[in-house]
Amino acid sequence: MKTAVHGKVEHVNVIRELLKPWSVRLTSSDEAEIVIAYGMKPLENKRTIVIPLDSADLEEYDKNLKPRVNRSGQRLSVPTGSSVVLTISPHLLYCYDELLESDQSDITTMETKVSDNLIILTLDVVREYSRILKDTLLSKSSDLYNLLTGLPLPYQKAPKWLRDLLMRNYKEPEGTALCNKLPLDALRYILINAMENLSGRKIPRRMWNGKRYASMITHDIDTYRGLQRAGPIKKMEEKYDIPSTWYVPSKQYPLDTEIINTLANYGEVGAHGTRHDGELTRIPEQKLVKSLREAKSALENIIDCAVEGFRAPLLQHSPTILRGLREADYNYDSSIPTWEPKHPRTMRSHGLGTVFPIFLDSIIEIPVSVVQDHQMLSVLGMGPKETMAAWLSMIATIREIGGCCVLLSHPEYELFDNSNIAIYEDLLNILTSDQKSWKTTPRELTYRIRE
Repeated sequence: MKTAVHGKVEHVNVIRELLKPWSVRLTSSDEAEIVIAYGMKPLENKRTIVIPLDSADLEEYDKNLKPRVNRSGQRLSVPTGSSVVLTISPHLLYCYDELLESDQSDITTMETKVSDNLIILTLDVVREYSRILKDTLLSKSSDLYNLLTGLPLPYQKAPKWLRDLLMRNYKEPEGTALCNKLPLDALRYILINAMENLSGRKIPRRMWNGKRYASMITHDIDTYRGLQRAGPIKKMEEKYDIPSTWYVPSKQYPLDTEIINTLANYGEVGAHGTRHDGELTRIPEQKLVKSLREAKSALENIIDCAVEGFRAPLLQHSPTILRGLREADYNYDSSIPTWEPKHPRTMRSHGLGTVFPIFLDSIIEIPVSVVQDHQMLSVLGMGPKETMAAWLSMIATIREIGGCCVLLSHPEYELFDNSNIAIYEDLLNILTSDQKSWKTTPRELTYRIRE
């Protein structure tokens, strides 16, 4: 659908990012079927969606409109298709008394249709988008994280049982259903639903190499034991014709070049820092860039091809790390979870809230969209069978939405013990039999995005 966006450049970029999963082409107002206005009054001769910006634009358009801002906190439901409904709790909701039949201090609608040519949203999707990114990227480190990662000894010197005890979530669990964990994607659907309501037709989603959704098997190899286990796991994945991606720290343990080259064949090897510690969010930017370059070049010297992807140890992320990745010539990052029940840095529920890749400071961020095995096993205390059932439920949600399914597991964890490996193989069998899935790697995905 041809769409024009009226607003400042930074706001246009946000709206473009929200609409990326759909076949929407941004164009001039003259060619556009729909105009999206942010901070500007609507065009009288064009179908227009107004995104409220403190309502000043609407008051100028019609002096009879009496805008009212409501502090929200209530959870609103956003339909996405036949079987998935996302939710969002926006900070602000807007109400226009003259446009509604009755006083609605408790707004539950996402939009108000003024006429056949004008829809007004009841929340500022641009501001909400920026708030979600800010809350995620600038999240404060917990005191416990600062203490453990600031010690002179590596945190891994502590016994695993003690680390698991500190990470265990003893609060009332939120559940692992993704529908309540995707506020950024809810914003996408609020905007696209308004466009479909105004145009009277469905807007098709973009396909992933001709498939409904993309799926990526990724592994972090934190220890030498994990590296030794990686080869047989890779062989099993190849049996099901599934390429996989392996993130390897360059100085944590001796790198077996034969194994590393095996992992890079029909798959991808990415950088996992130099050492598996929590230093990336603490060190000066110049030192950070040097470390990122060292991690990249060490692996490139082994596999004799470019290393383009990065995943931070402990899924660390910050604006400084993103800038460092850009300067160190990485193409993408996959360090931010879509959602985790207890992220090691914040020690609370945390995530980006989307199952789609997103541009952050010129770096493509590919969120870890399926809750990683460490969170399922050590934080939530699930067993391998429970973990697999929860993963399949999350994958089904991503499949319906048409996003990117990114699975993260560690070869040294119990999921790959001899007694449990058959459970993992069942998952591979289910994934490879899904004809609507594009089985790929993050590197190949980024090539497709940048085309």
